[in-house]
Amino acid sequence: MEKLHRVAGKTVIKRYRLLPYSEIVDILKEDGAVFFEDTREQPLKRGTIWKAARRLSEMIQKKVVAQYVLMKTENGQAGLEGYLFSVVTPQDQVQKEKHV
Repeated sequence: MEKLHRVAGKTVIKRYRLLPYSEIVDILKEDGAVFFEDTREQPLKRGTIWKAARRLSEMIQKKVVAQYVLMKTENGQAGLEGYLFSVVTPQDQVQKEKHV
């Protein structure tokens, strides 16, 4: 099963079939980013992640983006594959426009 990981802490929440939106929203509001582990047994579709980012944006009234990333664990042994949901700040948008 996939797991939700607090980027700045150690909170782990197991996922059953649906994304745990309320937990994701709480962590996004506190930390601005959350990692959601994906598994090969039940991979998430890109459309599901895109819709989740859109729904999360509506729920917290800020733009949320999702990126497929590899996160190293704290002990440094193995990396976890999954999606990083993060809140886009106005500074991020200005910097992106300058690089384009």
